Amino acid sequence: MSRVYEALQKSQGESPSASPLVSGGPEAAPGEATAVAVAAGVSVGTPMDATWLKVPADRVLHPTPTPEQRLVALAEPNSQGAEMFRVLATRLAHMQNKRRLQKLLITSSVGDEGKSVVAVNLALTLARRHNARTLLIEADLRRPSASHLLTNSSLRGIAEWDAGKLSLEDSLYQVNDLPLWFLSAGHGMEEPLPLLESDRFAKMLDTISSTFDWVLLDATPMLPMADATSLSRLCDGVLVVVREGFTRRKVLDKALESIEKSKLLGVVFNQASMLNLGYDRYYGGNNSSGKSKKDAKKQPDKETDKVTAATA
Repeated sequence: MSRVYEALQKSQGESPSASPLVSGGPEAAPGEATAVAVAAGVSVGTPMDATWLKVPADRVLHPTPTPEQRLVALAEPNSQGAEMFRVLATRLAHMQNKRRLQKLLITSSVGDEGKSVVAVNLALTLARRHNARTLLIEADLRRPSASHLLTNSSLRGIAEWDAGKLSLEDSLYQVNDLPLWFLSAGHGMEEPLPLLESDRFAKMLDTISSTFDWVLLDATPMLPMADATSLSRLCDGVLVVVREGFTRRKVLDKALESIEKSKLLGVVFNQASMLNLGYDRYYGGNNSSGKSKKDAKKQPDKETDKVTAATA
């Protein structure tokens, strides 16, 4: 992963005031606002009205995360992992002040790198930051997993909307007590690429995104499917999740090459050991719960306890 680490070192050297954990991508001029069009009952040119956000009680989600789900932003808000997501959210907010940055694609080079866990944690963190209206879209229609982190119930969503069984206004769920809404993949699809590349999907995304400050799309891995590459054209920026000690360098480089350079915001490191030293020094060898390093070592590592990002 020399390309990633070299970029991290370069960004730190060029911008001493920037966070050593997160370095931003190249700045770009604000893009033109996309037109809002017809999508499941929404009038042409009319943004999604805020009244759509008032969902009935049966579409309010009450997540009860388990330790295995690693939703540190919800279950352990004072932990090191939750703090790393706050650092990432802060950096993204600063970037948003300089360029158009609303729709973010969260992907990885291959599977099992923790992209859905990162996407849900980041969505929770952004929603808590100044009560920003945040929409999380389960855009991995082949193997949807974000919904399983938020509820034990079966949810209807994009697949049902595409089949004409669900209107767009009835597709939104809300996470309890947070300005965070969720659009599920539904029952999933075997071959979603024709839908993802259609004008109909692009118009739906523009329509449903019009009321939110942040829109996060949890997509498929970049390889070997083309889904994420297709979705990236509809987004303002791309974050690639890399699991330290798991992702092969050649595979990561191939995945990064498929992303438009102006849209690649950075790489989110999962299980990044490089964060331990600075965090322990600052807190005097204690973690957020007050346990010593010796006691903390007895606890199993959590996949998202250490998250960082660097410009690739």
